[in-house]
Amino acid sequence: MKRLLALSFGDLKNISRDSMLLIALLVPFILAFLMRPILPFVREVLHRELSFELSEYYGLIMSFLILVTPMMIGMLSGFLILDERDEKILFFYSVTPLSKSGYLLYRVTAPAIVTFVLSFFVFYYIGILEYRIELLIPVLMVCALETPMVALFLAAFASNKVEGLALTKAFGILLLSPAAGYFIRSEWQYLAGITPAFWISKALIAGAGGGGGYWAFIAAGAVVHLLIIGMLINRFKNIYI
Repeated sequence: MKRLLALSFGDLKNISRDSMLLIALLVPFILAFLMRPILPFVREVLHRELSFELSEYYGLIMSFLILVTPMMIGMLSGFLILDERDEKILFFYSVTPLSKSGYLLYRVTAPAIVTFVLSFFVFYYIGILEYRIELLIPVLMVCALETPMVALFLAAFASNKVEGLALTKAFGILLLSPAAGYFIRSEWQYLAGITPAFWISKALIAGAGGGGGYWAFIAAGAVVHLLIIGMLINRFKNIYI
């Protein structure tokens, strides 16, 4: 436990020294503070001027908003791994009681926990959807799996932070998949199911009363995330361990 705490404090110190990492950590808070007043204002303006009801799209909007958190925390975690690789710190974990496997477990679980807590805050602080907590928790648990997926993806395929940033931007395009599940009414929408974010959005909207299949979407999302994480862990081990 002391070793994990020491590693956590080391991460906080590294984040405080790197403006890019610090911004990534602050983005979920900034997003929440901005969206809370902006969305009701935009809804009122659209309703008054165009008779357009934005609240009908709150489920989709919230899907995008909660996916920002795992993207940012995953990028942060991935960059920390890249830094430690460049400084050859990973080599030293093999001769410590923590071991490289313990380090990998920490890098997978700790960011996911942070993401879950921050996503919970973002969801309730923005407050545009009424949601039963027993349905929200599974959605956010699956959402939290996005974080280690992004982190391991960067660690496995990026040579440095510049490439990591480019890959993060490319990875962000996949976050558009929830729109397919919302606007495409036919079975063709499930082609977007190869992207994990699709299932998070489907589960969130279903749980808010926008359709059935909530638990099926949760299960599918968990399976897709875990399969991808498993493949990335194997690649990570082949490269670093």
